Amino acid sequence: MKIVTYNIQFGLGKGGCFDLEKIANEVDGADIIALQEVERYWQRSSNVDQPAELGKFLNKYYWAYGPYFDVDASIPQPDGRIKNVRRQFGNMILSKTPILSTRLFPLPKSALRQRHNMVVGVFEGVVKLQRDGALRIYNAHLGARSQHDRVSQIISIRDTIRRAPAEGGAWTGDLAHSLWEHHGHTLWEEDATPPPMPESFVLLGDFNLEAKDPEYDHLVGPRDGDFGRISSKEEFIDTWVAAGHDEDEGITYSPGRSSSEAQGMRIDYAFVDESMQKRVLGARIDKAAQGSDHQPYWFDLDYAPYD
Repeated sequence: MKIVTYNIQFGLGKGGCFDLEKIANEVDGADIIALQEVERYWQRSSNVDQPAELGKFLNKYYWAYGPYFDVDASIPQPDGRIKNVRRQFGNMILSKTPILSTRLFPLPKSALRQRHNMVVGVFEGVVKLQRDGALRIYNAHLGARSQHDRVSQIISIRDTIRRAPAEGGAWTGDLAHSLWEHHGHTLWEEDATPPPMPESFVLLGDFNLEAKDPEYDHLVGPRDGDFGRISSKEEFIDTWVAAGHDEDEGITYSPGRSSSEAQGMRIDYAFVDESMQKRVLGARIDKAAQGSDHQPYWFDLDYAPYD
């Protein structure tokens, strides 16, 4: 199974032009795609509905969009009617197999006085596997302004992931005992089978932190001078490291125009739970991609139910 995460910077590429088709070409071929910074109806990107446009370019994929940022951009008409428009910013999941259910979780945010700070979130999608079962995908975007916020956001994400199996899918229970009936039929019959909430998961996205930062410890466990990383079962496995790379190497974001500049850093990640660590076959950063100020991060999973 090929999975890719890519912060697309609302379609703005290294050449200074907006090109969603280029971005689509850079991720096409993956089994599951996680995109961050996808927007709807912003003037800077010509008021385009970017999820819909990306869906057209990647029309062999199922997709879902989770806008954690949502503000009014409605336009009053001369006759008094309102053209309702929401200016949105969020994460998108695309999959070659159906996305059975989704949930959107805004993450903790401080009201900073000195710097712009916007709401961010994690978007959960339960993806059907081709043969049997399902896999939880958590597409995350953490804040860029505050280390304190990022720690709170990681704690929130960990709690969300931990709770999910006990909460169950989008609905649970027995429809035969539904209280809402009409002419002898339950009003919820079109959902005959409860959607699953599997144990296994992938957490990926733009975390706005490096492996040397204290926040990384909250994801994978603290570093010990004698034994290296010491993690508990509640912490995650960094797929880049599981694939044989050093945690301090790799560049997924550069403030300048080139992905090879000295100031580049690895801030885009994919994590799995302990049960999936041995399934990680490889990982790579697409250094040639030009569609954003980030680089796509790809990794492969040996996930038998998908075969």
